Amino acid sequence: MPKKRKEGNVNTTMSLSWSDKNRLRRLGRKIKTTKNGDVYEADSVIVHRIIEYYYSMHPSEVKSKTTSTYPLKNQGEARLSYSLVESSSV
Repeated sequence: MPKKRKEGNVNTTMSLSWSDKNRLRRLGRKIKTTKNGDVYEADSVIVHRIIEYYYSMHPSEVKSKTTSTYPLKNQGEARLSYSLVESSSV
């Protein structure tokens, strides 16, 4: 599993476009009505619901281990040295 930024932190920050954020907010369920208006689910609750649904509908796509967005530094160096060996043998 990828390393957390801070000890004990259970949430992370995700970046998405404003148009995707607006589409996500359309999935929010109404929790209650206050004197100031309706209160809807938090983004994190909506994302959790989407992930649970996706896992149940596409179990064959779920990997057994967490993946990283980018390769580790030493993995990149290994690829670079391999490509240099390939190009020098040509």
